[in-house]
Amino acid sequence: MSKRSEFWQVLKNGRQARREAAPEEIDVLEAWVSSYRGFTIVELLITLALLAILLSQLSPDLSSIFQHNQLYTISAELSSDLQLARSEAIKQNSKVSICKSDSSSQCNSSAEWESGWILFVNQDGDNRVDSGDTILQLHGPLPTGATLRGAGNFKNRVTYKPTGDSTSFSRLVLCNNNQLEGAQVIYINSTGRVRIGEDGDGDGIPEDGSGDNIASCG
Repeated sequence: MSKRSEFWQVLKNGRQARREAAPEEIDVLEAWVSSYRGFTIVELLITLALLAILLSQLSPDLSSIFQHNQLYTISAELSSDLQLARSEAIKQNSKVSICKSDSSSQCNSSAEWESGWILFVNQDGDNRVDSGDTILQLHGPLPTGATLRGAGNFKNRVTYKPTGDSTSFSRLVLCNNNQLEGAQVIYINSTGRVRIGEDGDGDGIPEDGSGDNIASCG
């Protein structure tokens, strides 16, 4: 046999060997692909149905957590504004007030605290924003469902003296949909100190100064 014939015979044998090995290689490839094929339609539908049931059970809890965090954020913002009012009263040696407002320029005793509030230097102490007064901070309306009520002398405003003392002492109560659970209470004493009421017994309702749960959102 010539060298050329031997070459073509080797090439033919190689091709035949590859053809004989191909089925096994294909089987391996198909097994590898099938292992990464994922869910079937039926399996996917079952998974989605179970996920929908799980989410329906969790959604009330998630909503409650969201509302609680929302009220906590608002109470932190109001506390920060009250502390700013106190520090500015001392700094500027003047009365500084925070009042209810449904506008960006004037107090409104007919509005509610959830409509928003204005923090201003109240130079003449008349509890109005006059031409000579300086507005230091504005806060817009609270989210729908949130209520903020001032008790006693804090029904319409909170005022700090140049000494940093408050002109009165009481509290503001922040609720969602008039529910006590998850409410936030901000206390201001006569020295002007601000604190957020605690929920000592863990029932979701903050306590008053006597350690009892607050009785209303008003």
